[in-house]
Amino acid sequence: MNTEEIKSKFKSALAEAKSKIAELESKREELSDSLKSEFDEKVAQMKAKKDELEAKLEKLEDSSEDKWDEVKDHLSDAASSFKEGFSKLGKLFG
Repeated sequence: MNTEEIKSKFKSALAEAKSKIAELESKREELSDSLKSEFDEKVAQMKAKKDELEAKLEKLEDSSEDKWDEVKDHLSDAASSFKEGFSKLGKLFG
């Protein structure tokens, strides 16, 4: 995978994360009061991860090809982390 493909994948994952966070936040009022604090905590964690990834992307935009190769594994880990986090948030609505 070349640098442009990695950047594209990274940006796509961030856009998807932003969209899912917004979607879940719009459903917050459907939760019972007892679940809202748990929901807020989990959303805050997801936003912090998203913000961290955005900062890394900005920092790496002009980095060398070698640096992007190091980032590939982190992207996979981040994508897995987002999927797990969104899964946990979704269960609050189930």
